[in-house]
Amino acid sequence: MQSAAMTQWLDQLKSIDIHQIAEKLGLKRDGSKGNYSSPNRTDKHYSLSLHHQGKYGQGWKDHTTGEGGTTIDLIIYAGIAEDFMSAATILGNWFGLPKPAPEQKVPRSRTKIDYIADKCKADPEGAIEYLLSRGIDIEVINTAIKKRTLGWNTYHSPKVAAGECGYGGEAVAFMIYNAINSCVAVDLRYVNAELNGGVKTQCQGEKNGYYWTSDPHKLKTATVVYIVESPINALSVETAFSKSKSIAAIAIRGIANVTNIDWAFLRGKRAIIALDHTDKVNPQTGKRPGQAAAYELYDILTSTDVAARMVDMLDWPEGQDINDRLQETNKTELQISLKIADSWLICGMPSVNANESDKIIGRRRVFLPNQDWSVYWRYRVMDDFTQYVEDFKESKDETGQISRSESLGDLCGFRLAAISRLSIQGHLATINGSLDAQPETVYGISVQLPRGGARLQREVIQGEKIYNLDWWKRLGPIWKPAQFSRMLTIMERSADLSARDVVNFVGLAWRDGKLAALEGNDCFFTEPAKQCLYHNMTFPRGNQINARQVIAAYQETFKQNAAAIPLVWALGAHLKCVLGYWPHFQMDAEKGSGKSKLLESLQATLAFQVLSGQMLKTDHRRRASVSYTSHPVGWDEYSKLPKAALNDVDGVLQSTYRFEFTRVGSALTPYLMCAPVLLAGEEVDVESLQSKICRSTLAVKKQGPMIAHDLPQFPVYEWLQYLASLEPEQIRETHKEYLNYCSSRASSDSADATARRMMENYAAVFTAWAYLCDFAGIALEQGNFLQDGLAEMNSHLMDTDGTRLPWVWIMEILLSELEAKRYEHPFLWERVEGDWVLMLRANHVMDHISTANHLRDKYNHLPIKTGRVFKRQLMASGVVVNGMEDVERTIGGRRTAHLTAISLKALEKLGLYATPWEVKEIKN
Repeated sequence: MQSAAMTQWLDQLKSIDIHQIAEKLGLKRDGSKGNYSSPNRTDKHYSLSLHHQGKYGQGWKDHTTGEGGTTIDLIIYAGIAEDFMSAATILGNWFGLPKPAPEQKVPRSRTKIDYIADKCKADPEGAIEYLLSRGIDIEVINTAIKKRTLGWNTYHSPKVAAGECGYGGEAVAFMIYNAINSCVAVDLRYVNAELNGGVKTQCQGEKNGYYWTSDPHKLKTATVVYIVESPINALSVETAFSKSKSIAAIAIRGIANVTNIDWAFLRGKRAIIALDHTDKVNPQTGKRPGQAAAYELYDILTSTDVAARMVDMLDWPEGQDINDRLQETNKTELQISLKIADSWLICGMPSVNANESDKIIGRRRVFLPNQDWSVYWRYRVMDDFTQYVEDFKESKDETGQISRSESLGDLCGFRLAAISRLSIQGHLATINGSLDAQPETVYGISVQLPRGGARLQREVIQGEKIYNLDWWKRLGPIWKPAQFSRMLTIMERSADLSARDVVNFVGLAWRDGKLAALEGNDCFFTEPAKQCLYHNMTFPRGNQINARQVIAAYQETFKQNAAAIPLVWALGAHLKCVLGYWPHFQMDAEKGSGKSKLLESLQATLAFQVLSGQMLKTDHRRRASVSYTSHPVGWDEYSKLPKAALNDVDGVLQSTYRFEFTRVGSALTPYLMCAPVLLAGEEVDVESLQSKICRSTLAVKKQGPMIAHDLPQFPVYEWLQYLASLEPEQIRETHKEYLNYCSSRASSDSADATARRMMENYAAVFTAWAYLCDFAGIALEQGNFLQDGLAEMNSHLMDTDGTRLPWVWIMEILLSELEAKRYEHPFLWERVEGDWVLMLRANHVMDHISTANHLRDKYNHLPIKTGRVFKRQLMASGVVVNGMEDVERTIGGRRTAHLTAISLKALEKLGLYATPWEVKEIKN
């Protein structure tokens, strides 16, 4: 992460007049306003144009090569510097803008791996000599050394004799780094394995989950990535494609690491699998280990929506790997071999004739019965296209060898990468971790389309629709319908290859009884855009430093943690499947207090969506916005919604405080409504939700420095993984502790059940804060979060003291009806010991509200519907005059029994006001 001073310095360099830089470089110009000559070749027609790039500063583009960039990139392009920072330093020296001094940072404690890596990087000459002998280009070697990923080890153990395991000796060292550029492992490949007891390779440090690449920056920008087993094979691939800037290679460091690596970083890139397909067959399993790992990797990449292909190694000699082939041939021949992709319908499983049957040993992925095997050979696939062998001819040469020529025709305009059987976990098992009693079986379809580039398109289909060609035509053209249907019968046989149990949920949920961090890519919705707002969500990634920066920024931008509280609420929302509930959030804001800016910042920081009032006007849109996710959703300008819509919205919010499962439409499309909602507006009126929300109030006087545009995103995915690693019971115990903490410091009576629930809500936010501090490595006391949170809770309790219970809402309706002279049931104003009381029957009140047409919507949204419960709440509230719970009076000339006397003085303390008047005689 760059410092603010460094960012400002780079911005200044990018804003330097690029024409002055061209003069420094000595570039010739075509006239006074024309293009410039290229700095690294002879141009007949000047093709380098310099221009202004708006917010990116000055820019350039070479129209011959298509390359371009900023002022700093131009220095690299001219060959004066080799990397970005060196170019920036040179440019700064030219124009009197020296590089700022680095910020003082707390040094990271050095580890044993750091020590080994430094020793190996000190003198890499031995590695150069060894790798040159293996056919690796010197340019490739030097690049890896410069990027600190390659070195030379000379250490051997003084306690172990030569020839025994653990002795060590001279070895090429490959350094592996994590996301924050810390060395996590050093892989050693010994030059003389016999000195080390026959052990050829050894790993110091972490192995699982980390891959090796010679140039991490090139990997980020590459469009094609070759995946190989060992670093030497990766260097061999880079040697073969040394002139290409768009091709990179990574080594998985052993086939067991296939399932440990998070392959999401390859989305949008074309992945080429080049593991050791020709290794020896394991006599116990009948499989080639490298080939089996390649199959597994293909299935993983396909399920991650990465367009993957395998290198066709069918004709490679038995046991030959990539580096062996480089040494046996040359880098041009190796490049040609690596460009030949497997073209069979089921990736990696060739179709061979009887004379070549030995070639398929250990390569058959799935058993095909004779009727399918007899036509399997006719299908050929390319990256995003499928063909069919229409005709063929066989002929014999003079030696008796049979050759065959094939005539290919177009089958369909896409590639069917996989059909997978999916068992979708039931919603109850997803939200509470119980045993799944109702899984649903569907089929996942992964196809590569020309318009989709190197990213697969995923579809989910019911079994009975697999042969519906109209459904398939949505994906692309089908020119041979009969042959296409025949292809589907073959691909159905492969449904078991990548069959898996899946969970349709985005966020933290239960999978097979354990907590798991799930993204949109892990889900298989039949109608994704309708069922989940985050169906294509990839959570922001980062590290602990990013987490600390984000928390500090939100604590500074508004005083009293007014912005940090919604941040913690949003991150803690993923605890919902553990606690069983999560409160919604009310964000009140004064005009001009910065609500819109804060919402924009929260969206950027956490990658959650804020929906406008227009989006919330229909029941379907509201349902879709809160379905199948624990990631929060924002509803902006909530207060501007029509009254009719507010009544419906209230029902959705009530149900999503916990969970509600429903099926809608003739297709019975499932919805699991559970997303916590952030309600934002100048006035958020949610009386009926007071026991189901937390809140924060933004005010002009609380404003601090604005959140910077370059603030990193919060590492939400790592946060979810951290939560998934916790014991659920531990989280619940922490919540209980904070509930006791809130209860002991609350301003409300502990006997108030609704207040108790509000305390539970704030205790949930405090629980999230406690784990967030542990995740980010900060003190629990930072920024006085707990104290400010308690102050907000107590303010919330006091402000809603008279509006938390349903009887208060009913009394508000009743008093309004009395003032409007619309209440026709018997009632009486009377003075008792000098104070006014209102005498009425609770059943009459509920009858009036339920039968009055103009009160129909209000009655429908009341949580209680009977006079019995209404009277019970009145009795418990303390507003009924003692001794007058059941009295009898004459009203309108009739004796009316079972009246309840309600004190107007007690009502006034709760903000309920009434004006007594003389009651006219009520006619019989």
